[in-house]
Amino acid sequence: MDIERIRGFIMMTKTADKVALAGGGLVLQSVDRPKLGAVELGDAVLPHAVAEPLQLALGCTFSPELCAEAAKAIAASAYDSGLAFAGAVGCGIIRDPMSPSAAELFSEDPIVVAELLKGYTPVDGFGFVFTDCLGQERFVNRTVDSRALRELYLYPLIRSGMSAAALRLDGGYLNGERVCDSREVYRLLVDRIPPDAMVMTQYGDVPSAENMFGNGLYILGAPQSFKRDVLRDIAWGAVNESDVDGAIERTLAVAVKTHNLYGGAERIDFDGAEMPDITRDATVLLKNDGLLPAIGKRPTFFGDPARFGGAVYRFKDAVNACGSLNVFLVTDYENGGLSDELRSAVINVSTVAPVAVVFCGCCAVQFDLADRVNVVLFCPQSPRISELTAMLTDGEYSPRGHLPFTWSKSRADYPCNNKKFAPRGDFRYESMYNGYMLFNNFAYDVLYPFGHGLDYARYELSKLKLCSSGSKITVEFVIKNEGAYGGTALCQAYISLPGAPVYGISKRLAAFKRVALDPTENDKVTLEIDIDDFAVYNEEYDSFTAVGGKYVVDIGLSSVDLRLHGEIKVAAASRVAAGLNEKAAPSYFKAGKGGKFEPTAPEIERLLKVPFIKKAEIYPELSPPPAATVKKALKRADKWTGANVRQVVRYRICTTPVRNQPK
Repeated sequence: MDIERIRGFIMMTKTADKVALAGGGLVLQSVDRPKLGAVELGDAVLPHAVAEPLQLALGCTFSPELCAEAAKAIAASAYDSGLAFAGAVGCGIIRDPMSPSAAELFSEDPIVVAELLKGYTPVDGFGFVFTDCLGQERFVNRTVDSRALRELYLYPLIRSGMSAAALRLDGGYLNGERVCDSREVYRLLVDRIPPDAMVMTQYGDVPSAENMFGNGLYILGAPQSFKRDVLRDIAWGAVNESDVDGAIERTLAVAVKTHNLYGGAERIDFDGAEMPDITRDATVLLKNDGLLPAIGKRPTFFGDPARFGGAVYRFKDAVNACGSLNVFLVTDYENGGLSDELRSAVINVSTVAPVAVVFCGCCAVQFDLADRVNVVLFCPQSPRISELTAMLTDGEYSPRGHLPFTWSKSRADYPCNNKKFAPRGDFRYESMYNGYMLFNNFAYDVLYPFGHGLDYARYELSKLKLCSSGSKITVEFVIKNEGAYGGTALCQAYISLPGAPVYGISKRLAAFKRVALDPTENDKVTLEIDIDDFAVYNEEYDSFTAVGGKYVVDIGLSSVDLRLHGEIKVAAASRVAAGLNEKAAPSYFKAGKGGKFEPTAPEIERLLKVPFIKKAEIYPELSPPPAATVKKALKRADKWTGANVRQVVRYRICTTPVRNQPK
């Protein structure tokens, strides 16, 4: 990258043109002429080059290989279209699986997110915008301590490597400060991306001019009024023009890099790339009481005929048309739950005939009918009727997906939705215990655990062997299919550090691997765990420390279904990191399994190093848009969005604040 040439061009550029380059449209087209003066920024919405799968669907596959195939197909389309970016890839972690925005992220576990992100990068530094690095949603009241911020929320970005073409900042607030206005967050992030990668805000998030240029941000959808204000501040000396130069340097670097890539030989890497069919790999069989595979039976489907065609009856016809296997296709969730019409149909039919419920949506949902039905499936990559029929009735075509998040019984079980996690004030404290680490270590009874996924095989695990070398643990065991059908098992390794030297390392996923087995077949599985991946952030020294000691390794097929257990000593930098032992841990840590996760206000103040917010601040700029605006946008969106992403798009329209609505 000829950074000096870019800087020379910037010096010769008019001030007004510099400000225009620092904020504007959503698409950076590739440069098809050698002069930097030819850079043009469009005003269209950031495109997805092709009809790519939902990230949550790819998360259900637990397959970096399938992510790589999807990424190459997307990159090929972007390459042919002359776009600098092929689409946005969320590198945050899921905190609320019952929100439609969960569809835009891979998993609630940082290890899974990091591994899938690495598989999703077809060419280093090309094609993708890693977005929402701190997690899910625009939570004004999000509160994260230093350890959780670095070890969980930033970990996927750290582990996936310096490969982001651009980074879009999270749209929420952190400790009462907007992320795009936070110098601390910016400093943490830029160390994890290439020096020539763009740093962007969420659409319409306009920070103060000082922080915008000090952080080198590209403002997506900056209004003309904002640009006029910046020019005025420069004229009055309130903003230094040299800061503006730094803000557009990364933007121009991406344009030049894209131009150079298109002129090279890398295109051959994408030749013949096709989007993989991940429907079966992304379908998760959550419950099967022995009814499946329903060999010889013909399923009767109930749902939305407009979505699935004439082979589907309406819910109201269920009692009169029920057959030997009744399949209810759930595509729309009402206020976070099932519609009254669907509930009534399922209850009535389940008393007289077998029932299967298939969630063809982009997120989880509160589901209190699980005990009344025979089969439950989750299909974020919505299947065709023919594919679903095959998975239900063909023993050799069973679902292969696994749950990348914890499906709880109630949405209020997730800390980001429940005020009880902040006894005073109105914000949610997020700790080291997120997702399954929270549910498995405290008194929670979940519906379906993280990593869970059934098929028509039956697996046995045996002969566990552990050995360590330096900070690495090698795990070996044998898995055998003792069922009558072939299947694909997701082998998972979890680690714990007992004796409470450091809180937060308790049954954390350390490695995973998909293994396909025919009936009676067995295979030797080898997993490698690097303790450095679980290094603990020590705020006192602003550094990470790998902790040595006697680790417990659990092997199983979900975070709850653990079959093998072993212990091994690991030599690492430190036995106990200063300031991170039990004495420094919050009270909920000492409660242990069966206790309650209820941090106190003084503890939150101590962990955050900031005063506790006693009363929630009001952020009028984050108020929902007017009803008329929403109605108009929904009508327009229903015409151009595909069925599998419509729920996500509708959710975004209804929740995106007024100032961030595309014109």
